[in-house]
Amino acid sequence: MNFDRINLSRRHLLKAVGAGMVASATAGCSSNEPKPPAGIIGADGKRVLPWKNWSGNQSCQPSERLVPRNEEQLIDAIKTANHTIRCVGSGHSFSGLVPTNHTLLSLARLRGVENADLQALEADVWGGTRLSMLGRELWKHGMSTINMSDIDSQSFAGAIATSTHGTGKELGSISSHLRAMRIVKADGDIVECSPTKNSDVFYAAGNHIGALGVVTKSRIKTDPAYHLKEHSWMMSEEEGLARAAELRDKHRHYEMFALPHSDYMLGVAIDKVSVDEIPAEPPVASGDAYEAFRMMSNMIDYMPFMRSWLVNFGASGVEPETRYGKSYEIFGNLRDILFNEMEYVVPAEVGPQCLKEILATIKKQDIPVIFPIEARYVAADEHWLSPFYRRDGFAISCHNFHDKDYKAYFAAIEPIFWKYDGRPHWGKIHTLGPQEFAARYERFNDFLELRRDMDPQGRFINDHLSRVLGA
Repeated sequence: MNFDRINLSRRHLLKAVGAGMVASATAGCSSNEPKPPAGIIGADGKRVLPWKNWSGNQSCQPSERLVPRNEEQLIDAIKTANHTIRCVGSGHSFSGLVPTNHTLLSLARLRGVENADLQALEADVWGGTRLSMLGRELWKHGMSTINMSDIDSQSFAGAIATSTHGTGKELGSISSHLRAMRIVKADGDIVECSPTKNSDVFYAAGNHIGALGVVTKSRIKTDPAYHLKEHSWMMSEEEGLARAAELRDKHRHYEMFALPHSDYMLGVAIDKVSVDEIPAEPPVASGDAYEAFRMMSNMIDYMPFMRSWLVNFGASGVEPETRYGKSYEIFGNLRDILFNEMEYVVPAEVGPQCLKEILATIKKQDIPVIFPIEARYVAADEHWLSPFYRRDGFAISCHNFHDKDYKAYFAAIEPIFWKYDGRPHWGKIHTLGPQEFAARYERFNDFLELRRDMDPQGRFINDHLSRVLGA
């Protein structure tokens, strides 16, 4: 999600209710998520730290944590393990993909970009490479990623495991940039795959959710290095929904941020620009929206009857904003206010209609949420479990602050996604199981069969995967 681009100044809120209310409202905040365990003593006599994800809604106490120095150490660890192994990246998934009480394995030391080929516009990326590092490293070689998610703290291996994506009518998920992958199976053997070599493994592994093995290295397609111009502006909800397809077709990247309980929507358009088009002193983004929405939410806890007025008042003061930068600078955004998230991908042609129904449901049921809803267009791909499998998608991301009740909110809107044939993001919160996934993915059973071949003992299967895959 990307709403820190909104130029919503704190002064709008302070004029409305005063700084004292902000302080008193914030003082009562506390997380309602379960606390992770305190740690245990491992087999080697050393303390094994507990793990929790970025937002704190997932946690576990592994019996050991492994951070192999190289691929050889990783293979040895997999060969000698006789229990569950789960890989962890940045912990930016909100579903239960990571938790295990056995081995937690990090690829943090397997990182970097190799064999960058400017002529072929391809490069090898180690699985532990953070997306933020990927953009910077490619730039040194005169290249940029074709597209990128707007949160760049994830590991590359984690991003392709869950079809992490940005936005753009003609642009697919990060997995759609893959040209080849190197995967360590449960028996320690390495499988090399591409569209022409072990192609079934390749198209299954493009969204493998850690169930096939450990992807250590991937080769990706890139673009020549480019700069971007981002322009954001506020418009009415009615205009935003009506113009969604028009603006999608007009810009390389286009996304919307609908504001629950308001009459407004933020549009964000991003396009390539030449260096000559960048002003000598480009404007600086305010970066104020995180704190503004957090404060607004706290105020509304004390004055729920003013929810709609406050959100509309804040939105009405938002002015258009433009910023420029290298591709990775515009794509990537800092996330320092915690949230939990549900995202579904519906067919592109019904996306605005689905979003409209969600916003109407929030108002009708008076659901206490003001966190912006992000909506993005993404192109189809061929990866078996990708939410964009052979279907152009409209990804709708619903969030709430990590210390607010997201469960009732998500329970109210998830059936709307089902109504529009939505497919959930594997790394986000959802309630679907194997029967529902089999109905949404024609290659789902093929994935399960391949998973059994690559990991017959279920070495990479935790409780969550057992539930969603029926493994």
